[in-house]
Amino acid sequence: MVQGLEDLAPEGLLDRARRAAALMDDVARVRIFCHYDPDGTTSATILVRALMRRGKRIHATMAHALDRTSAARLRDESNELLIVSDMGSGQLDLLEGLPYPVIVLDHHKPMRDSETVAHVNPHLFGVDGAREMCGATTTWLFALALDERNWDLAGIAMAGAIGDKQAVGGFVGVNAALFGEAEDRKVVVPERRLALRDLPLGKALALSIEPYFRGLSGRPEASADFLHSVGLDPAASLRDLDAGNRRRLTSILAARLVEQHAASEALETLVADRYWIEPDQVYAHDLEAYVNSCDRLGQEGLGMAVCLGDRDALARAEKLLDEYTSKVLGYLVALELKGLFPKKHIQFFYCDDASLAGVVAGTGMQFFFDQTRPTLGLSVLDGVTKVSARGTRAHIAAGLDLAAALREAASEVSGNGGGHNIASGATIPKGKEDRFLSRVDEIVGRQLEGPPAKDQ
Repeated sequence: MVQGLEDLAPEGLLDRARRAAALMDDVARVRIFCHYDPDGTTSATILVRALMRRGKRIHATMAHALDRTSAARLRDESNELLIVSDMGSGQLDLLEGLPYPVIVLDHHKPMRDSETVAHVNPHLFGVDGAREMCGATTTWLFALALDERNWDLAGIAMAGAIGDKQAVGGFVGVNAALFGEAEDRKVVVPERRLALRDLPLGKALALSIEPYFRGLSGRPEASADFLHSVGLDPAASLRDLDAGNRRRLTSILAARLVEQHAASEALETLVADRYWIEPDQVYAHDLEAYVNSCDRLGQEGLGMAVCLGDRDALARAEKLLDEYTSKVLGYLVALELKGLFPKKHIQFFYCDDASLAGVVAGTGMQFFFDQTRPTLGLSVLDGVTKVSARGTRAHIAAGLDLAAALREAASEVSGNGGGHNIASGATIPKGKEDRFLSRVDEIVGRQLEGPPAKDQ
């Protein structure tokens, strides 16, 4: 049954989206500024496709951050309207000073609201932006408020939600409502299946990052030997197996994840719905993988081209996916062998590539790192050190808020930080790593210990 937007999103959030969409009426050219990751790239693509449908001219940029330098560049531009997506709620002070109207479509927890920026953020209306609505679904809601022909952009938004890890355990909240409606409209079609790439099983296991199988991922020979040992042909594909052998392989791999002490939510990634995007003729998980590899290897424009349906771009993205997979597996295998640096309440590692630190931290945290401590990945660059931090749902239930921890610790060393409670980042001056880590360790310890007990 076709439902209206009023049935799918909180009234206040939808009203904000509609008021922001009304700003489109009086402009011919729109400036778009989005985060560079899969959630941000898909957000940018949704805006480009929706606004081109309305006949608008567009200038889009994907960036690692919205800071004073980028805000100064935006201030010097003669824009009619700026839309910032998958960031902006934490930089309202920079955006409120711009000499033209600004729309922010963000899902990160805001410090405050704004009277001058058209601020569309699910947190303002009781929706958890870390789990129930990502940057792409917030942007897609805006696009739907603009024109309901944009239901055909559901798959792009879903790829963004997958990239933001909001598909783990199934979609919930506004994500579930919007994607459920897209499913009813036959825009996306679910298929329940084992989470391995459509490759010969030996290669699929060796290239598997999510799930990451300790002792198998990144190791082609070990993967082939493992499959032989359980009576399966490494050259066969998943679709070659009969139902009984598919179930048996699933059970064996699930047991392996349990044995390597994977997080409870990580087990949910082994068998999950894979959504076919009917308008774009690609699986949402595959689209996210292509976009992610492009973004992480500095080819954000190529990732957007893939989302826009450029088949030549897709062929190039497939090669980048192989390169990206190899790099990530290299870091994970090395950490599997040598371990991390432990502190009392956190653990950390160093990563030469700042664009990969987050995925390495997140994957390791889910699948084989010590589950008792949140993980930080540090990339020491020229003059600054980039930090990516990841936790688990169990940590969040115990009181962890990485965004608050990194924000407080970074500010004490003249840096900045923020993000989500379960996934956050920071930039600090080079040479301040020890002090920063000590403060994060103290803050996380305080969070996980909880408030002091009241006297009886």
